[in-house]
Amino acid sequence: MTVKFSTRFVDASFPDDCSAESNVNFNVPLPSSLETPRINLTPFIPSVHGELFFSAFEIAPELGQYLPIAFPSYPEFLSFFEEYIRSDDGGVLFAIIDKTKGGDGDLKTQLAGIIGILNCSPRNRAAEIGPVIVLPAFQRTFVSTNAIGAILKYLLDVPSEGGLGFRRVAWTANPDNQSSIKAAERMGFKKEGTMRWTWCLPAGNVGKESGKERGGALGRDSVLLAICWDDWEDGGKENVERMIQRT
Repeated sequence: MTVKFSTRFVDASFPDDCSAESNVNFNVPLPSSLETPRINLTPFIPSVHGELFFSAFEIAPELGQYLPIAFPSYPEFLSFFEEYIRSDDGGVLFAIIDKTKGGDGDLKTQLAGIIGILNCSPRNRAAEIGPVIVLPAFQRTFVSTNAIGAILKYLLDVPSEGGLGFRRVAWTANPDNQSSIKAAERMGFKKEGTMRWTWCLPAGNVGKESGKERGGALGRDSVLLAICWDDWEDGGKENVERMIQRT
């Protein structure tokens, strides 16, 4: 059975006072929402989703332990959003909305986390999924698989199916974050290797020391996984649809 998947290129119904923020800077056509029967991904708007997300994130410090970036305060989170997402037309961030929680539009009970697309190259038909942060109340549920699945269908389905027809979607993870690696593999990503010294980490993050005169920041490797168009057409799409349907 094929999962019903919706991409809507319509007004996202943001409040009037954030209309300027809703002008997402992304280099491919972007729907106002990506949906499965249980979740909705809508472009992240700081004045709508920012404080709600950060207030839940900051009381669960374990959520950031494997990230190569840090935002210990709300202003620093906004700076991260501006530097890594809004200012780069190859990146976009979505708020994950759990449609099974609360009433219509009740973000306090429905906001389940964030998921992004990075390094999007329409020329090369390739992109990367990240960051993915699911808030504690929504972990070990359908939220993660539905959110990742919605992004994969958007990127890898061909245009006649409502997608972009990309050829490659990557996923990178801290080598110590086995849960992230296993989550990607369950969704059909294949491990391609380990990229060494990919990040200079912010102060306080756990990493490894480099040689002298190469900056004082600790460093980190990244495990690289990917799912490509031939994986997708050779059972990958059906696997993702099964994962989306799971309870």
